[in-house]
Amino acid sequence: MFSSTMEAIISVVVISSSSSSAPRKPKHDSKWYAMIKRRNAFKRKKKTPVVCFERATTLEASHGLSWVRVCLLGKGGFGSVFYAKTRTTINQGTHLPPQMAVKSAIMDQSSSLKHEKQVLCDLTSSPYVVRCYGDEVTHMANGVKVYNLLLEYCSGLSLERQIRLSGFGLADSDVKYYSRDVLQGLKYIHCRGYIHCDIKPDNILLVPGNGERKGTFVAKLADFGLAEAVNEERHDLRGTTRYMSPELVREKKIGYATDIWAFGCAVLEMLTGKPAWEYSEVEDLLWVIGYTDELPQIPSNVSEDAKDFLSRCFVRTAAHRWSADCLLEHPFLSVN
Repeated sequence: MFSSTMEAIISVVVISSSSSSAPRKPKHDSKWYAMIKRRNAFKRKKKTPVVCFERATTLEASHGLSWVRVCLLGKGGFGSVFYAKTRTTINQGTHLPPQMAVKSAIMDQSSSLKHEKQVLCDLTSSPYVVRCYGDEVTHMANGVKVYNLLLEYCSGLSLERQIRLSGFGLADSDVKYYSRDVLQGLKYIHCRGYIHCDIKPDNILLVPGNGERKGTFVAKLADFGLAEAVNEERHDLRGTTRYMSPELVREKKIGYATDIWAFGCAVLEMLTGKPAWEYSEVEDLLWVIGYTDELPQIPSNVSEDAKDFLSRCFVRTAAHRWSADCLLEHPFLSVN
């Protein structure tokens, strides 16, 4: 949800690698060059300049009727995201919580946010999906219209940040809890007929847990700007390269299994603190994922249950990949 969270197209993705040693350079053939040609054509067609707001003060005249922007949390391809609070004098009687995350974009560049709002309004019954409180149009001092999407504020920030702060991967219990949370979220949205299309640690947000989860966090799916209904006939590269599935890269096919592959990459990242793929160049990643038999390397020091769990996610044939429902029954997720 922050600086890199709203990558609307593959052409804007910048990948970095934490690997200390350079991997071998993949060999490319005519299929690879044809794929790169299609990708470059897609890039020229889709790339659109985006206006981002540098400071909350630049939108001072763009506060909502019942909320005010407090500070800028981050910005990305969609616009900017702010921490906001409801006005105490008129908070009573509104449906808004005391604090929110507000995603904002200039009106003529707000299609991604409007799409996200439509999706989230159909996903209101899961504690593992970030809540949407509606939208509102405001005006900047110069009269420019701003579209604002009002969302649940997740004080635990992102799973990506938790992984980065850990350095060497998360505790096994946290990996299991977060994996179960994400799978519950995926099971729910898949049952509702949606594919997220951009599952990655940066799009998994954390909120303080209650009950048996008190003192830790609960993971929630966020950033539905690229999500699509399963019956939509759209065929394009979407998501973040490092988490793309083989069928997406090779055939531009998107299905529920696309989310499961990306989820597996996120779990491996939680376990190791490193990306699932060590390649740093986008073209190399696309080639290895889509046109070879290579799989993300699972370290030997993880448990046998973890290895088996990941192997069910990293199946190159999408039809043979386990569903979220099946993965929830895997022994890896049991917490003693």
